[in-house]
Amino acid sequence: MAAMLPALAQGAAAADWQAADIQHELELEESAIQLALSPDGMRLASAGESSLTVWEVASGRLTQRLDGHRSPEVDWPLPVTGLAFSPDGSVLASTSWNPGVIPKASLKLWDPTTGELLRSLAGSLGCREVAFTADGESVWAACGRDAQRYSLATGEVVERAGQVPEGLLTASNAEAAADELPMPRQGPPTALAVSEEGTHLAWAGRPPTYPSPILRIWLAAATADAAAVDQSSGDEADYLVLDLPGETVARDPVTLAREHYSRELPNPVTVEQIEQRMLESGEVRVMLTLSNLKDDALRAWRYRLTFEPREEGLWELVRVERKHQCWRGPTEPEEWTTQLCI
Repeated sequence: MAAMLPALAQGAAAADWQAADIQHELELEESAIQLALSPDGMRLASAGESSLTVWEVASGRLTQRLDGHRSPEVDWPLPVTGLAFSPDGSVLASTSWNPGVIPKASLKLWDPTTGELLRSLAGSLGCREVAFTADGESVWAACGRDAQRYSLATGEVVERAGQVPEGLLTASNAEAAADELPMPRQGPPTALAVSEEGTHLAWAGRPPTYPSPILRIWLAAATADAAAVDQSSGDEADYLVLDLPGETVARDPVTLAREHYSRELPNPVTVEQIEQRMLESGEVRVMLTLSNLKDDALRAWRYRLTFEPREEGLWELVRVERKHQCWRGPTEPEEWTTQLCI
């Protein structure tokens, strides 16, 4: 049984925007009107009046230019009206709408890693808001006179409503976070986005003294409360450093972690908890916990895996560490240790 934990659940840093640092400041060809950060904070989608791009947050590198929302009559780009990542970050949805223009598809689904167009939906309806369902198996879009829920598997409309269901289009904390930044915003932003775990803020605008629009990616500082969370979770304990596996490079650190370490003890009652977060250094940290092990001595394992960014959107596993809990000692059952269990 697996559970994907919110990033703050196991020691992620609480956001302190007053002490935030600019991770990247990027020059844009045109002003961004829509921004979206993937739930894990690893990718940023940016849309202008005639462009749709995907950035790697760790490096600030432009990884994809997506060319899709266009007027078929004059082959002219249409402005993007909505952006959303799926819960696992594997799909990017974009919508477009322009009065008097009849596009071939108003809702498009992309693979943000490869730039592949996965599906073209909603025809000429024209769409505005877009949001994925919590299970990531379908996407809502406000197109035409109502809202439709599309199945990602089939591309078919499986439900209709007067509007996108309340709760999916949650109010963003981006504006409040931007107000706390340690430097003036130098004019109003044209678009804002904050990551789900609250550690990254994307700010787009054109300050009066700048010759072109810019995109800033801010990294929040950790508060003292976050250190207390780390202490209470037991992550201050030492880890045992393990040898690296044969395969260390992947596009998705979580998938690689599961392939190597989540299947060591196949057991239907074992509970998997996994968390991914980005560190200030630009590395990605994956925490994988396996509890209720079917073992007379071991109660739980916790792996800490560190990944470094590589070219072409790849991540390399550079360090693997592990500690465990014991059923009967030499430590208390809830205490993490590297000592041998009895």
